[in-house]
Amino acid sequence: MRKIKAFTLIEVMISIFIFTTAMLGYMSFHAHSMSVIFDNESAQFAHALAFNLVEEINSMSYNDFAKLAQNTASQQSDTFLKGSSYFGDNFGVSPFYMTDTLSYKFNRFIKTTKYTDITGSFSQAGTFTSTLYHVEVIVYWPKRGNGNVDCIASLQNFETKCNEIRVPLVRSSKKTFK
Repeated sequence: MRKIKAFTLIEVMISIFIFTTAMLGYMSFHAHSMSVIFDNESAQFAHALAFNLVEEINSMSYNDFAKLAQNTASQQSDTFLKGSSYFGDNFGVSPFYMTDTLSYKFNRFIKTTKYTDITGSFSQAGTFTSTLYHVEVIVYWPKRGNGNVDCIASLQNFETKCNEIRVPLVRSSKKTFK
């Protein structure tokens, strides 16, 4: 009679346990890497939105920039910018904006301040320093897992459910000086 070579039940169970443990580790790593990819893509998108707005501000005429700087002493949002004479109706409002949902909405703001107010320095009227403005482009967007959060309300309540980036810009409101 021939002896049959086969695995015993305990050997099969141990191999299934080892395989399952390895697969669970791999799946956990995969889930973590997907969340990191989502965070990186969101941050990259927010940076692109911020730098796009910075470039639009840099390309404005001096007169338009002077009007914008005077009217945005407080933060101004995309909806203000779209209807304004500075950017026109072709200005793209926040991407992913939907009227019935706030799912992962990116919010852009502009905040302008006279450069002398920030530095606390004195500047004589008519000098180059007196025409400088500090422009801050700010982008808010929800953190992963908080897609339906309204970032503006969240920040007003000092909650930390949103990410934020700030891109500074210093620009003059006049071209020539005497």
